[in-house]
Amino acid sequence: MENPKQYTVDAEVLSMVWVALFESGCEDLAQVVSAIMIDQGCQELKGIKDHLLILNFWKNYLEENGIVEFSNEPQGVH
Repeated sequence: MENPKQYTVDAEVLSMVWVALFESGCEDLAQVVSAIMIDQGCQELKGIKDHLLILNFWKNYLEENGIVEFSNEPQGVH
């Protein structure tokens, strides 16, 4: 018997997995998980209320699609 190619995981559970990865410093793996979630239609992180976590979840998507640009240098809002 072989492992399945895909698993069905509850959205709230996967949101908690993303948070755990991000908060533990596994940002590269967290980015992979968020990209998969977004590609599959994620609209929100279920059960997550922390705005900073939500922003970090969407950060790469927002930058890659030219919606926002994040910088460490202080700049005005355009």
